[in-house]
Amino acid sequence: MLRMSTAWLWYSRGCATSGTEIRRALIPAIPAILALISAVAIILVSPALAGTVQSGYDVQAAINAAMPGDTVVVGPGEHSSFEVNKLLMIQGQGQPIIKAAIQRPGMKISCDGVRVSGLKIDGVAKDTGAKFNYYMENPAAAAGQRLDQPNAAVIISGNSIALQNCTIFGAQVGIWAENADDLVLKNLTLDSCDQGASIAHCQGLRVEACAVTNCKKSGLNLEEVRDLVVQKSRVIGTGSTGLLLKHAEGCSITGNVLSGNTFGLALWNSSLNQVRENQVDHNYYGILVTDGSNNNTIAENVAVDNTRNEFVKGFGEGISLQENSSHNLVIGNTAKGNFNGLEISKGCKFNAVYDNDVTDNSHGIRLNENRNNVIFGNNFLNNQINAYENDSLNIWNTTIGNCYSDYEGKDANGDGIGDQSYAIAGQDSESFDYCPLTRQYSNASLDESAIREAVNEYAKFGPADYEIPVLRMEEGTVTISYRKPSSPPKWADSKPLDVNTGYAR
Repeated sequence: MLRMSTAWLWYSRGCATSGTEIRRALIPAIPAILALISAVAIILVSPALAGTVQSGYDVQAAINAAMPGDTVVVGPGEHSSFEVNKLLMIQGQGQPIIKAAIQRPGMKISCDGVRVSGLKIDGVAKDTGAKFNYYMENPAAAAGQRLDQPNAAVIISGNSIALQNCTIFGAQVGIWAENADDLVLKNLTLDSCDQGASIAHCQGLRVEACAVTNCKKSGLNLEEVRDLVVQKSRVIGTGSTGLLLKHAEGCSITGNVLSGNTFGLALWNSSLNQVRENQVDHNYYGILVTDGSNNNTIAENVAVDNTRNEFVKGFGEGISLQENSSHNLVIGNTAKGNFNGLEISKGCKFNAVYDNDVTDNSHGIRLNENRNNVIFGNNFLNNQINAYENDSLNIWNTTIGNCYSDYEGKDANGDGIGDQSYAIAGQDSESFDYCPLTRQYSNASLDESAIREAVNEYAKFGPADYEIPVLRMEEGTVTISYRKPSSPPKWADSKPLDVNTGYAR
């Protein structure tokens, strides 16, 4: 009986490197084959379970002996690091532990289509001295290697790879992936790493139901990525950013919990992304959109209790747009118990802030040095200062304005719109909400295209002085200059307000 093929339909022979090749054509030959390789592994002929590695055996030797399409099962116990360089399924049983070492990741995946599940990988923390000594003692190991790479528990360089139901602990970087399209990370735990995952130059990434905890730096650092999905995951207790999207486009961040980080979720020079139904709490910044991040939708998120004392006592932002981030939609969010519920600062324009419930914050919404943002249909309730504007010129109503708990005007005809305008507080503010609501707004029916049309219709102010280019003649050459953004955002850009005067302290 001929051996049944276990090669997957998309398997590429280009990934299958030469090594110990086992040909299992006839059932009677199996005992002889097993006797030859018993020192390294037990190979079973089965379409579903083609290779097995038990505790104490060499995983790499079994991978070398396996054929593309096989499944290598890693049993309980501790195992040395290995590289998967052919199309295989690596399946852990009984919680096997893979031990990384200096400049030796626990697992390196360098072939398309690999599937890995059920492993625990103990990583190696950053140790510059040990790394230097390693290469001084092993100079051949440095040949052709990127010495700037961190100690990563898992390094991924292939496409269509799936890593699921695994735990990674204590690495300088839990997962390092570059140019790895269609990567799937599911049901992973990344704990006590310097950085949970660093993923760059990828598209089609999917992160689902993962837990990233207690990372000294960032949790998920995603740079130069497109069309990724991060959903139903938790990033808790990082020393920097829980989830960073940098130069990202067309991504969906949905249903995640980002808690106890410096920045919960940050979009940095990232556009055309959807950030929906996430919970951000006890961060310094809950959601930060900055450095020219445009045309994003920030919708139906809950930003609660974003206040921290280790940086500035009691300061924290629920949702903040900064540094020339424009044409974004901030709609249907809840901001409660933060220092600033919503903030728009430094050169942001043509953003729509609509249908948000902003309650019980020190400051409901604060705008600083912006123009042509449209704020309407929001509920600003029981904030110490409901709305504040400084050095800005924005639009605070369309056919409807906002509901302010401190509005004292009348509504003689009972249409729900106050007869007197509402003055927006601020040291240099000359803005008014001309259609303030006398009852809470709860009839949101505009779709995103209609909201954008409202911005186009109402945002008609001209450019600010600082947006007009400066022309200078220098030694016969005309120089054109603009004010540059001061990113990353600085504390001076978000000074707290005095609750008594409404002015910056």
